[in-house]
Amino acid sequence: MTTSAAARATFGEVMTAHQTVAANTPAVATAQKFAEYLKEKQPANTTTTATSGFAPTPEQLAKSLFGSAYDPETKTVRLDKLAGETAKRTAEFAERLAARLSTASIDQTPPIELSVGLDGRIIVDSTHPQAAQITNLFEDDSALAQAYRNVAAQNDHLATLQAGAAYVKEWNGAKTDAERQMIWNRYGTLMERLSSMFSGRMTFGTAGAIVESQQILRRMDLA
Repeated sequence: MTTSAAARATFGEVMTAHQTVAANTPAVATAQKFAEYLKEKQPANTTTTATSGFAPTPEQLAKSLFGSAYDPETKTVRLDKLAGETAKRTAEFAERLAARLSTASIDQTPPIELSVGLDGRIIVDSTHPQAAQITNLFEDDSALAQAYRNVAAQNDHLATLQAGAAYVKEWNGAKTDAERQMIWNRYGTLMERLSSMFSGRMTFGTAGAIVESQQILRRMDLA
């Protein structure tokens, strides 16, 4: 099965597997940039959702999303450096959190699922036996809470760029405008979901950090 086919086959399953919505300001800002860009390009009597309208070219997406990560000569998106920096910062935060949990005598064996609420609060999954203590930990340590928001936002931004890069790769291989439109419908929806349903969500345990948005892309063979 090709990457494209695998993405299509698992898209519905992956989209329905996670329902808790957590908002993340940088990720929402990225989605807003897409919405504004699409609104400019579409006729006034059409919808402005990411799943309808037109299929932007790689050059058009470069202006609104990729920036210097886009190579116009090869028409590819290079995210190696950003991915490496994001992984490093995520690991550093995981170590910092583990140290704080240990100091507070909080058991790290059950995985701790975190997300960022609409108001910026760090939300701890209520099924964790020490959820209340972990919540207090973030409420009492604003620097730790901000560090989490930062690392979650960086991971979500990377995921959006990775989805966009996958779109560009398939766009380059498409033969017709109709095919490109179908590709955009799929990836436009994916990027929209990454910036809402899956944003700001990470799980921490003895093995380190698991990033929700990255997990989604891995299941689709996009990361």
